[in-house]
Amino acid sequence: MIAPRLAALGLLLTACAGTTSLGSPTPVCRPPLLLPSPAASLAPVSATADRAQVDPGATVTFVETLSGPATVDVDCSQPLQVIVTDSAGLSVYSGVSAPAPAGGCGTLSLAAGTGEAFEVQWQVDPALPGGTYTATLALGDAPELTLPVAVGTLPGAC
Repeated sequence: MIAPRLAALGLLLTACAGTTSLGSPTPVCRPPLLLPSPAASLAPVSATADRAQVDPGATVTFVETLSGPATVDVDCSQPLQVIVTDSAGLSVYSGVSAPAPAGGCGTLSLAAGTGEAFEVQWQVDPALPGGTYTATLALGDAPELTLPVAVGTLPGAC
Protein backbone atom coordinates (compact mmCIF):
# COMPACT_ATOMS: atom_id res chain seq x y z
CA MET A 1 0.00 0.00 0.00
CA ILE A 2 2.90 2.36 0.74
CA ALA A 3 4.76 1.53 -2.49
CA PRO A 4 1.99 2.83 -4.84
CA ARG A 5 1.74 6.06 -2.82
CA LEU A 6 5.49 6.56 -2.96
CA ALA A 7 5.48 5.90 -6.71
CA ALA A 8 2.69 8.45 -7.22
CA LEU A 9 4.55 10.99 -5.08
CA GLY A 10 7.72 10.37 -7.10
CA LEU A 11 5.84 10.97 -10.39
CA LEU A 12 4.31 14.14 -8.99
CA LEU A 13 7.67 15.48 -7.86
CA THR A 14 9.26 14.61 -11.19
CA ALA A 15 6.51 16.42 -13.09
CA CYS A 16 6.80 19.49 -10.87
CA ALA A 17 10.59 19.54 -11.06
CA GLY A 18 10.41 20.21 -14.78
CA THR A 19 8.41 23.39 -14.29
CA THR A 20 10.19 24.95 -11.33
CA SER A 21 13.33 27.01 -11.36
CA LEU A 22 15.97 27.07 -8.69
CA GLY A 23 17.14 30.58 -9.70
CA SER A 24 15.95 33.78 -8.12
CA PRO A 25 12.21 34.44 -8.40
CA THR A 26 10.94 36.86 -11.01
CA PRO A 27 10.04 40.15 -9.32
CA VAL A 28 6.37 40.97 -9.15
CA CYS A 29 5.50 43.98 -11.27
CA ARG A 30 2.29 45.83 -10.62
CA PRO A 31 0.86 49.08 -11.99
CA PRO A 32 1.85 52.19 -10.05
CA LEU A 33 -0.30 52.99 -7.05
CA LEU A 34 -2.60 55.98 -7.30
CA LEU A 35 -1.70 57.70 -4.06
CA PRO A 36 -3.90 60.50 -2.76
CA SER A 37 -2.30 63.94 -2.73
CA PRO A 38 -0.72 64.56 0.68
CA ALA A 39 -2.48 66.96 3.04
CA ALA A 40 -1.99 68.12 6.62
CA SER A 41 -3.66 70.66 8.87
CA LEU A 42 -3.27 72.20 12.28
CA ALA A 43 -5.44 75.24 12.95
CA PRO A 44 -5.23 77.84 11.54
CA VAL A 45 -3.20 76.40 8.60
CA SER A 46 -3.60 73.54 6.13
CA ALA A 47 -1.17 72.30 3.49
CA THR A 48 -1.38 70.19 0.36
CA ALA A 49 0.90 68.95 -2.40
CA ASP A 50 -0.49 68.54 -5.90
CA ARG A 51 0.87 64.99 -6.11
CA ALA A 52 2.11 62.21 -3.81
CA GLN A 53 4.65 60.84 -6.32
CA VAL A 54 6.89 62.85 -8.64
CA ASP A 55 9.49 61.79 -11.17
CA PRO A 56 13.00 63.26 -10.95
CA GLY A 57 13.07 66.43 -13.07
CA ALA A 58 9.33 67.05 -12.63
CA THR A 59 7.70 69.64 -10.36
CA VAL A 60 5.53 69.32 -7.28
CA THR A 61 3.56 72.29 -5.94
CA PHE A 62 2.97 72.90 -2.24
CA VAL A 63 0.15 75.20 -1.09
CA GLU A 64 -0.39 76.36 2.48
CA THR A 65 -3.61 78.11 3.37
CA LEU A 66 -4.20 80.26 6.41
CA SER A 67 -7.88 80.30 7.42
CA GLY A 68 -9.70 82.69 9.72
CA PRO A 69 -10.48 83.41 12.39
CA ALA A 70 -6.75 83.72 13.07
CA THR A 71 -3.95 86.16 13.73
CA VAL A 72 -0.53 85.16 12.38
CA ASP A 73 2.71 87.08 11.79
CA VAL A 74 3.92 86.40 8.22
CA ASP A 75 7.26 87.54 6.74
CA CYS A 76 6.57 89.81 3.75
CA SER A 77 9.68 88.89 1.72
CA GLN A 78 9.35 85.10 1.98
CA PRO A 79 6.02 84.17 3.53
CA LEU A 80 6.04 80.40 2.99
CA GLN A 81 9.25 78.44 3.48
CA VAL A 82 9.61 74.82 2.35
CA ILE A 83 12.45 72.48 3.31
CA VAL A 84 12.56 68.98 1.81
CA THR A 85 14.62 66.32 3.57
CA ASP A 86 15.53 62.73 2.73
CA SER A 87 15.01 59.70 5.00
CA ALA A 88 18.28 60.48 6.81
CA GLY A 89 17.10 64.03 7.58
CA LEU A 90 19.46 65.69 5.08
CA SER A 91 18.10 68.76 3.30
CA VAL A 92 17.75 68.27 -0.47
CA TYR A 93 15.78 71.45 -1.26
CA SER A 94 14.73 74.71 0.34
CA GLY A 95 12.51 77.30 -1.28
CA VAL A 96 10.29 80.25 -0.47
CA SER A 97 7.14 81.66 -1.96
CA ALA A 98 7.09 84.92 -3.83
CA PRO A 99 6.84 88.07 -1.69
CA ALA A 100 3.34 88.56 -0.38
CA PRO A 101 1.10 91.20 -1.97
CA ALA A 102 0.16 94.23 0.10
CA GLY A 103 -2.10 93.15 2.90
CA GLY A 104 -0.98 89.52 2.64
CA CYS A 105 1.82 89.72 5.20
CA GLY A 106 2.90 91.28 8.47
CA THR A 107 0.41 90.68 11.24
CA LEU A 108 -2.53 89.08 9.47
CA SER A 109 -5.83 89.12 11.30
CA LEU A 110 -8.31 87.04 9.34
CA ALA A 111 -12.03 86.99 10.03
CA ALA A 112 -13.98 83.75 10.04
CA GLY A 113 -14.53 82.45 6.51
CA THR A 114 -11.58 84.33 5.00
CA GLY A 115 -8.13 83.05 4.08
CA GLU A 116 -4.78 83.59 2.40
CA ALA A 117 -2.94 80.99 0.29
CA PHE A 118 0.81 80.75 -0.38
CA GLU A 119 2.56 78.49 -2.92
CA VAL A 120 6.05 77.04 -3.48
CA GLN A 121 7.10 74.81 -6.38
CA TRP A 122 9.86 72.23 -6.08
CA GLN A 123 11.49 71.12 -9.31
CA VAL A 124 13.02 67.81 -8.30
CA ASP A 125 16.70 67.45 -9.18
CA PRO A 126 16.96 64.80 -11.95
CA ALA A 127 19.91 63.21 -10.07
CA LEU A 128 17.95 62.82 -6.82
CA PRO A 129 17.64 59.13 -5.88
CA GLY A 130 14.20 57.61 -5.61
CA GLY A 131 12.60 57.30 -2.20
CA THR A 132 10.31 59.02 0.25
CA TYR A 133 11.05 62.62 1.18
CA THR A 134 9.48 64.93 3.78
CA ALA A 135 8.48 68.51 2.98
CA THR A 136 8.27 70.82 6.00
CA LEU A 137 6.18 73.95 5.41
CA ALA A 138 6.54 77.01 7.65
CA LEU A 139 4.31 80.07 7.36
CA GLY A 140 5.30 82.81 9.80
CA ASP A 141 4.54 81.89 13.40
CA ALA A 142 1.80 79.38 12.43
CA PRO A 143 2.44 75.69 13.26
CA GLU A 144 4.81 73.88 10.85
CA LEU A 145 3.26 71.15 8.73
CA THR A 146 4.91 68.15 7.03
CA LEU A 147 3.95 66.29 3.87
CA PRO A 148 5.44 63.07 2.44
CA VAL A 149 6.44 63.00 -1.24
CA ALA A 150 7.69 59.92 -3.11
CA VAL A 151 10.35 60.58 -5.74
CA GLY A 152 10.76 58.12 -8.61
CA THR A 153 8.97 54.85 -9.21
CA LEU A 154 7.64 53.21 -6.09
CA PRO A 155 9.02 49.73 -5.22
CA GLY A 156 7.39 46.98 -7.25
CA ALA A 157 5.77 49.37 -9.74
CA CYS A 158 6.29 48.82 -13.46
